[in-house]
Amino acid sequence: MKKNLSVIELQNSDWPRLLQETLGDNLISAFAHGDCLMEGFNSMESPWTISFILRDNSSEKIAPLQNLLKKAKKENIEFRYYFTLKEIQSSEDVFPLEFLHIAHRNAVIAGAAPLPNYEPNMECLRLECERELRGLLVHLRRAFTYLKEDRNPLGFFVRASSTMLPTMYGVYYLNHREYPENHQQIFNDYPALQTPISSKNEKLFLNSVNSYISTVTEIVNLVDTMEVV
Repeated sequence: MKKNLSVIELQNSDWPRLLQETLGDNLISAFAHGDCLMEGFNSMESPWTISFILRDNSSEKIAPLQNLLKKAKKENIEFRYYFTLKEIQSSEDVFPLEFLHIAHRNAVIAGAAPLPNYEPNMECLRLECERELRGLLVHLRRAFTYLKEDRNPLGFFVRASSTMLPTMYGVYYLNHREYPENHQQIFNDYPALQTPISSKNEKLFLNSVNSYISTVTEIVNLVDTMEVV
């Protein structure tokens, strides 16, 4: 069965009809989001992720989607999250970063656009960004200790960046009050977060590593002391 290679192909496939028919009036929005709409996504290697806003997200109401799993697997589609509008409102203090991404980086598959007028609680967003970055910093320092034993030292940055960039979109929003269009806007603010120079020159490579970790530390301290309204 043919895989969908782009968002347009997914939207023009039979999935909008299938999801609407399967969920009926319970469906408010079905939308692609997450890594599949970010730069560098390869639809041949990673799945299209589709989440839902429903009137009722009980197990009984989402059970009909199980009938579509076989087809979804063949077409590299993964069903991910199931929200209700009430649940989103009550989770604002927990997931503002995730909702920020959904509101600004989505592709509607069926139903209405998700969270069209969403504005995050800025203090909750600040706290989540700080928490995510502090957790990453702990792992970065550990990874640095074992860096010379890593057969692919550049993998250090690849793994870190894939984890950190979604959070940095939140930091950018806190700084500029707008959602960035692409990764480059993040790198314009923090050049040291870009892919480092080749590891063939050990001294230059280690300088890149140190600069990378120092920059993340500075960002954590900035977010920690940031005053938002």
